[in-house]
Amino acid sequence: MPNIKSAEKRVSVSATKKLQNQMTRSQMQTAVRKFNAAIAEGDVESAKKLLPIASSKIDNAATKHVIHKNAANRKKAQIAKALSQLERGVVVVKVDAKTLKQAEQKAAAQRKAEEVEAIKAQRNEAKKAKEAAKAPAKKAPAKKPAAPKAPAKEEAPKKRAPAKKAPAAAPKTEDVGEVEDEIK
Repeated sequence: MPNIKSAEKRVSVSATKKLQNQMTRSQMQTAVRKFNAAIAEGDVESAKKLLPIASSKIDNAATKHVIHKNAANRKKAQIAKALSQLERGVVVVKVDAKTLKQAEQKAAAQRKAEEVEAIKAQRNEAKKAKEAAKAPAKKAPAKKPAAPKAPAKEEAPKKRAPAKKAPAAAPKTEDVGEVEDEIK
């Protein structure tokens, strides 16, 4: 932070000028971008309407010393040349980096959305297949019931006797002995 009053004022003034310069540069770039979009679409009439607007914004930026006057002249020559080529039928696609990046991002987002939809569709199909496989199994016992099911429900409360487990080590030793006999 500056300690001197004049230095504080310089910081304030430079911040204000920076915002003004950004606004002027943004207006210029937007005008050029609109003109380039018209050129890319091949729309000669709208490009003719946008050429003076874009040139004016470029001149305005040069007058305010946001860009150098030679840079302004070069930009105006480029856009005038693009319009001239479009009128003559020469196919030239003029797209700036920001527009390209935005187009790539939109395409990537669209691809990702399509992939997500495809995955969702696959999951839905798999879920429907599972439900279809389960549905006949559940419906088959429900359709078969006749007279025999009523007595079966009465016998259901019987208790099961716990199953006895055989010792696990005994079959292993026997298996090993049988394998050894087969080998000999």
